[in-house]
Amino acid sequence: MSTLRNPVLQTWETTLTEHSTSVRTARRLIREQLTAWGWAGEPVDDLVLIASELVTNAVVHACHGCGEVRLYLQEFGGDCRLEVWDPRSDLPLREPRPRRFNEGGRGIELVRQLAFDFGVVIRRDAGKRVWARVRLAEDNRQPSPGS
Repeated sequence: MSTLRNPVLQTWETTLTEHSTSVRTARRLIREQLTAWGWAGEPVDDLVLIASELVTNAVVHACHGCGEVRLYLQEFGGDCRLEVWDPRSDLPLREPRPRRFNEGGRGIELVRQLAFDFGVVIRRDAGKRVWARVRLAEDNRQPSPGS
C-alpha cells in the first residue's frame, strides 16, 4: 500500500546582525529548522555548509561594518531553497579560479558542487539574494511526530 504525502510549503526566515558570530549562528539555525521539518542526513549537512559559505561572503564582502544578513528557507515536497540576502547590489568580480595556496575563493565553487541549482537575484538599491536549492531523498526524511 502506498501512502501519498500532500506537500506543504514551509517557510522560515531570520535576520542576523553582521558580526563575527553570524556564520556560526546561521549554521545552527539552519540545522535546527531543517531538523524540525524532518530533514536529516547529507542534505542537511549540505545546506548548512552552503549557508556557511553564503553568509561568510555576505558578512566579509557585502556588509562592510554596517549591515545585516537575512536568511530565508522555503521547503516544498523535499526541495529546499536557501536564500541569503545582503545589502550590496552588485557582484564583485573575482578570479575565476582561486590560486593554489590562497585560503579564500572556493566558496561559490563549493556551493556549485553541493547545490542542485543556485543563482543570484539583484535589485538595484535593494541588495541581492544569493540562493541555492537542495533536494531531499526520501531515505533522508525522518518520520514526522505522530506518524
